[in-house]
Amino acid sequence: MYDRILVAIDATPSHNNITLQRAETFAQRWASIVHLLHVGRGHIVPGDITGGTGLSVSGHGVVSAADDTDVREREIVQQAVDKLSAAGIEAHGELVNATEHDIAEVILQRAEELKADLIVLGHEHHRGPGNVFRASVAEQVIRHHPPCSILLARPPHSV
Repeated sequence: MYDRILVAIDATPSHNNITLQRAETFAQRWASIVHLLHVGRGHIVPGDITGGTGLSVSGHGVVSAADDTDVREREIVQQAVDKLSAAGIEAHGELVNATEHDIAEVILQRAEELKADLIVLGHEHHRGPGNVFRASVAEQVIRHHPPCSILLARPPHSV
């Protein structure tokens, strides 16, 4: 049913626990391949806006050099891949950069490219207190009506 699962993960390991648990459960049940995606905050380069040259692969004018990616973010993605692999799941990790406003679009684009059957988003992709007037990443993904299922992992229970 879910051959390919795309899991959008955050740079905070504690936020990923519930998301990875849900993805692991589905992947084990359906013998799925899991693609982990972390979208780091990229920086728009002025020359890219005015000159239209040097655009990233996604075409968003975002610096995406390896030096722009925080080492901690790479470690978090690697730890998530290792965790799923240790559970017997075929897992692949990927880091990309995008501006804050393009995160949902990048997730949707990768889901389409991978022909994902399921997109798993963590609670950190839902609206936080500082984003009252802006749609969350999850809301933006859902509004695009992708041709696959979407799972929004609930936040951990407060104590």
